[in-house]
Amino acid sequence: MSDNIISYKEWEENYLPIHADMIDFLDDAVELAGDTPEAIKHIWTVVDNNPNSVYLDVLPGIRVFNRLGFHVTAEKWDDVDMVVSNDKSYY
Repeated sequence: MSDNIISYKEWEENYLPIHADMIDFLDDAVELAGDTPEAIKHIWTVVDNNPNSVYLDVLPGIRVFNRLGFHVTAEKWDDVDMVVSNDKSYY
C-alpha cells in the first residue's frame, strides 16, 4: 500500500471524526472545527474521485472538485496528499 493511502477504518481510529455523518455545508464544518489557525487541519472533504468505483474518498483540507461533503476530526492531518479510501485498486 502507498504510504499516503489509508483505509477508512484506519482513518477513524487515528483521526477520530467528531460526527459519524458527513457534514453537508462548509460553514458548519468550519464552525465545528473552531476558530484557530490550525482549524483547517481538522477538516476533511468527502469526494467522488473515481466514478467507476462504488467507494468515496476522504481528502484532507477543503476541496471543491467532486465534493460531496465534509468531516471534522479531533486529530489534525499533516499530509495534504493523503487519501482515505477502502478502494483496493489504490493499493
